[in-house]
Amino acid sequence: MLNNPYTPDFGSLHVHFKNLFLAYVFQSHEEDDRKVRRREKNRVAAQRSRKKQTQKADKLHEEYESLEQENTSLKREIGKLTDEMKHLSEVLKDHEKICPLLHCTMNFVTVPRPDALASCLPR
Repeated sequence: MLNNPYTPDFGSLHVHFKNLFLAYVFQSHEEDDRKVRRREKNRVAAQRSRKKQTQKADKLHEEYESLEQENTSLKREIGKLTDEMKHLSEVLKDHEKICPLLHCTMNFVTVPRPDALASCLPR
């Protein structure tokens, strides 16, 4: 049996499997290291992304509050201008009742003359 070429050499076979196993363990360890580095890199990228998203949301919220304040201020201004317009309309309406120029027949002259205006004014 010693010289039979078909008889396996268990000693060299054992060394071969041992080397394969060590290569597998080394390769597996390298892959684990790569996975750990990749996970860490991904974790950092995710943190950066969440931070950027939070900053964007904060900026939008600040812009929203600023626009709300501006809107409130503009509504107040509209209210004041509306009140002023009503007041001036009433003043104009009261003035139209007593204005001698509006009731003057000479008002339809295209070029006003000082003597025509004088005839419409109360004496």
